[in-house]
Amino acid sequence: MIFNPESRRRFLWRAGRYLYCRARGEVANAIETNGEAYVQACVIKGTQSSEIPLTVFDIGANLGKWTTSLLAQIPEERAGQARISMFEPVPSTYEKLLKNMKGLEHGGMAKAWPLAMSNGEGEAEMVILSESGGTNSLEFDHELARQALNKVKIRKDTVDHFCQQEKIDHIHLLKCDTEGHDAHALEGVRAMLTGEQVDVAQFEYNQRWIYARSYLKDVFDLIDGLPYSVGRIQPGMIEVFESWHFELERFFEGNYLIVHDRALDWFNIRKGRFDSSNTYA
Repeated sequence: MIFNPESRRRFLWRAGRYLYCRARGEVANAIETNGEAYVQACVIKGTQSSEIPLTVFDIGANLGKWTTSLLAQIPEERAGQARISMFEPVPSTYEKLLKNMKGLEHGGMAKAWPLAMSNGEGEAEMVILSESGGTNSLEFDHELARQALNKVKIRKDTVDHFCQQEKIDHIHLLKCDTEGHDAHALEGVRAMLTGEQVDVAQFEYNQRWIYARSYLKDVFDLIDGLPYSVGRIQPGMIEVFESWHFELERFFEGNYLIVHDRALDWFNIRKGRFDSSNTYA
């Protein structure tokens, strides 16, 4: 087979990217297989002897798929003893979420709020790229805004302020999927993290972080000096990083965790490090 220069370069690029992603452990982003359901199961098991009800935040709930996965794994004897707060700021998506949750409330365990979680309170503009596709975002540039169906004004709050208002003293699992706004949403958890009132915080990282001018380093800086680690969710395990490294900033879509030291033994943990050649194992 004869390749012209452009085809040859594209072939080599695709082959190299495939090998690089395999070496990094990049996986398809599906709750059932990417490790997210595994994290849910580990937290449910790890908190079974907790003196307080299982408390979970689903930030960027969309239509409730992540919470549905969580509810399906809660044992019957704990049904009704969990407190799940879901946050979805887009009005049309929020209405669909409420309809979806009618049969999934499990005795009032799950409650939805028409809010975005951020690093400040007030209003913000959000681009609507699809009515309920889960890609609507607070982070956008002119090109993304041009592609949008429309823009809507939404209300936003911080996790810290919300917890004060609702008298929530502890979060066992916080999940954040906000299409690039995740680092800002995590900034709004600063007081709870400083007070060691969060066991596990999951967040999505992808190319949308570029629009927010955010980096994984921001997350490492957020927990600097606190008894937390940053790790990446893998099928059946958590890969914990000893520190930030620039090789992590590739903006490949994946899910990461902030884990308190007391919760590390809830998971199968793998620890590695970067060497002088900037490779990780």
